[in-house]
Amino acid sequence: MANWSAGYAADVDYTFGYFKELNPLTLKLALIDAGIAPPDISTACELGFGQGVSINIHAAGSATKWYGTDFSPTQAGFAQQLAQASDNQAHLFDQAFTDFVKREDLPDFDFICLHGIWSWISDENRSLLVDFIARKLKVGGALFISYNGPAGWANMIPIRHLLNQYAEHMAPKGTSAIEKVQSAFSFAEKLIAMNPGFLQANPQALKSFNVVKNQDPIYLAHEYFSADWKPMPFSDMAAWLAPSKCDYVCSAHSLDEVNAINLTEAEEALINQQTNPIFRETIRDLCMNQQFRRDIWVKGPRKLDQFEQMEQLMELRLVLIQLRSEVELSVNGMLGPLKLKAETYSPILDFFADYRVKTIGELLSAMQTFDIPFEKIMQAIMVLTGKNTLALAQDPMQIEQARHKTTKLNQFILKKARASDSLLTLASPVTGGGIEPQGYEMLFMLAMQFGHSTPETIAKFVWGLLKQRGIRLYHQGQALETDADNLDALQQQVAFFLGEPAQLYQALGII
Repeated sequence: MANWSAGYAADVDYTFGYFKELNPLTLKLALIDAGIAPPDISTACELGFGQGVSINIHAAGSATKWYGTDFSPTQAGFAQQLAQASDNQAHLFDQAFTDFVKREDLPDFDFICLHGIWSWISDENRSLLVDFIARKLKVGGALFISYNGPAGWANMIPIRHLLNQYAEHMAPKGTSAIEKVQSAFSFAEKLIAMNPGFLQANPQALKSFNVVKNQDPIYLAHEYFSADWKPMPFSDMAAWLAPSKCDYVCSAHSLDEVNAINLTEAEEALINQQTNPIFRETIRDLCMNQQFRRDIWVKGPRKLDQFEQMEQLMELRLVLIQLRSEVELSVNGMLGPLKLKAETYSPILDFFADYRVKTIGELLSAMQTFDIPFEKIMQAIMVLTGKNTLALAQDPMQIEQARHKTTKLNQFILKKARASDSLLTLASPVTGGGIEPQGYEMLFMLAMQFGHSTPETIAKFVWGLLKQRGIRLYHQGQALETDADNLDALQQQVAFFLGEPAQLYQALGII
């Protein structure tokens, strides 16, 4: 392992994930809904950006000037490549936090974000970041920080320790991170098969282990095999952030804020009785068995009065980012899978079914016919944005200013799709964020960029790429063997894609 890694899995690159909570528009909805004035975000900083997918999409999709660092030179190099391809003017570095926070050429920031990083760094680095936030986050600025919580991790902590200890002490020297993952999980399975006392006392741990063991080994190498890893109670996080003068406001994951899908009436009543906000969140985490918190903190939050809040809500723009025909009227909360009421959700979804951007004010006017209360409409917006059916949208001028950057970035990403399906997110100038196409849709878009426009020519282009990679399509669970059968299956998919999906992607400014 490289000596600069500080115990992190540096010999295997992180996955190419996109995280919508880092989109300033997501932040805006969350804060206004919570009754707090959102900052105008002209400068933003992501600490520990991984492969740089989120920071580059957000830099390309808006006028915000982004800065960030990731200590892996390989990951930072790829992130810089994305920035150059889109000409998004992001300032991206490969510095460790101890060096980055000392830079004298950084502006003050309206928004600072850390996705997951907090759980995997040392206390020394945590102190550096808190000092950085205290110095560099503007008054009224927002902090997004996500981290593992002990409630949801309680059953897995001893197993995670076992895996980590096996990798550290039993894996041969020179073993790669992926090999350590595989051998550690293989050993853990042998032990678990013996039904040790821990599993007898904690049967839920077996279910958690069975879910975890089938995840991407690259993800597991980073999640389970770093030297520093600490699930943190909310009260400890509040104590850590106290010197930054930031106050907790709400979760950036809107589904977590919907009590109806997460809490029983008795739990909600008990939580509402608590006057101490730290204790209130402690109870909530236990009730929800919260495994991963996505907090928004604000330095000097300014409360909106009821008129200001309503005015700002009415001006927010929304757009449908999922095919209307494929939206399921269900949602997963801590109370389990729940059906959404068609009498509330269907009219709202139908209102956005033309894939045009519309304001919440326009939505409220349209819903008067259906006699849906305002509170139910706002709850539906939080649910539908949380389940990636609706997204916040920019105004027309911002969309046009972003379009040339997102087009360049998407061209680069689509070319990458010829050889690999690891990078699965495209940038939308409409949402200022990422959209994840399905199946072979990215290759269909790439074919269109090369001038193909019919199901026959697009399918032929795509089959040529898939065949080079040894990929075949399936029908009723059976691999299609002949070129003709694969081409026929692709043509059917392309014919469907050129209908409603193409309409959606055109509306989102992606094709």
